[in-house]
Amino acid sequence: MDSKGISENKCFTFTWIIENFSYSWHKNGEPIESPAFVLDTMSKTKWRLLVYPRGREETEVEFISFSLGRMTDSNGPEKFEMFKELSFLAEDGSVLKSNGISKNEFEKGTGWCFGEFVKNDEVFKIRKKDYLPEDVLTARCRIWDISGSVKKDGYCFARTRIVVERRSFLWNMKHFSSFTKSICQITSISDGNSFITLNFFPKNGQTNETLISIEASANDQRVKFSTLRLYLVDTSGKKSECLTEEITLDNDIKTASSTFTFSKEKLLENKDRCLLDDVLQLLCECAIANGTILEEVENISYGCHLLMQKGSLVQDDLESKKRETTSLDSTKILKENLESSFEENFLCDTKLKTKTRTFPAHKFILGARSAVFKAMFTNDMRERNCEGVNIEDLDDDTVQRMLQYIYTATVPDLQWDSACNLYTAADKYEILSLKSKCSSFLKSNLTPDNACDLLILADMHQDKDLKSVVQDYILNHRNIFNTNEWELFMERNARLAASLMHLMLKKQMYLQFHQGQRHSLT
Repeated sequence: MDSKGISENKCFTFTWIIENFSYSWHKNGEPIESPAFVLDTMSKTKWRLLVYPRGREETEVEFISFSLGRMTDSNGPEKFEMFKELSFLAEDGSVLKSNGISKNEFEKGTGWCFGEFVKNDEVFKIRKKDYLPEDVLTARCRIWDISGSVKKDGYCFARTRIVVERRSFLWNMKHFSSFTKSICQITSISDGNSFITLNFFPKNGQTNETLISIEASANDQRVKFSTLRLYLVDTSGKKSECLTEEITLDNDIKTASSTFTFSKEKLLENKDRCLLDDVLQLLCECAIANGTILEEVENISYGCHLLMQKGSLVQDDLESKKRETTSLDSTKILKENLESSFEENFLCDTKLKTKTRTFPAHKFILGARSAVFKAMFTNDMRERNCEGVNIEDLDDDTVQRMLQYIYTATVPDLQWDSACNLYTAADKYEILSLKSKCSSFLKSNLTPDNACDLLILADMHQDKDLKSVVQDYILNHRNIFNTNEWELFMERNARLAASLMHLMLKKQMYLQFHQGQRHSLT
């Protein structure tokens, strides 16, 4: 049997997604390995995929290498002959890159590698939107038995996640008019130790202007790959990028520097807009891959197709594939049409007005997504007949993000501050899915530095679930009680602090009681 007709036979499909792929720190010759998978319909042979982000051999450093290997503890015959196809997939399941179907013989402990599978730049830069939607690489392996005797399709879906610790915080450079140096430490969520040091210092430019430089240094060997972006936050709360491009640190580059896009003199000239009480406020957004990789096989099925991430990624039954593709395309088109209507202000019939900006919108869509907006536009309220809704308690960025979610169900580039603001907006306008999404983000990004602030937010919005998570986090990170932030928290939020102390006391009494019970039994 040749490779031309084999694709019509039953096969085993292994689909593997790698999350946060652009944060892979792996050098030339270092692979990311998939979970092992067993072909129950093909002599129970055992396999693994390997992706080399910077190539397997020295001559392949500009490529991503893609390999299939048979494991040494595999069952089945010593030599196993089969047809195979390796490919990278787009978000809709279409093939972006494939080696084609080829025939190979595998002994136990051997593999087959496509060293120059696709160029790095193609995946990481040129066609990143295609290859890495939401920074996820989808790889697929299809295997056919050489005899063609397999009677049912098999499907397996596995996930590997490069763990990325994301930090978002404000850094205040006080007494900026006499600024000489400022040092900021980015600490680990897990142990509070410094991951990265940021040094800000002035230096002379070519036109007698004082430039502001930043030097980022990795202090911990766990920093495998890190990116840093900085934004200037003006007195109105609006942010603008400080650097021409993000700063990157990795295994080889432990120190990197850059210069702000504006000079000290320029900031002082516009101090009413840029400086509050002679303080330059910067928003720092840092993402750190610390070398941790999580993996799991999520689902296996035989005879019936497995629903993959964001719809069925692969489907060998042509009719089913057409139906799924049509469904995916229709959903994508609907999303794009709604987003276009919002961006182009097409046939808008209302406006959301902040203190400084007006956002055209559609009553029907606002009402469909928010119970509060629905009540505004259907009940006998002034918003029903007037041209817009005044939202003076939310800033422009939050309203923009809220509307983007209302129209597209997406919240790109979510960071700590924007998540807190969006959480507040979602609760106010009863957009429950957005509130849930923001709550999940905040829980996942809890740190000793922001736990007290989140406890205040959860209590303010009477969110028992979020409040309980934060309380447990603080009780499990008792070094928080030794910080200046906790002392300030106790002064300003005595009731919350007392409630937390009461919980801690109850927990200690509970443990002591059960320890006493165990001693009495022995």
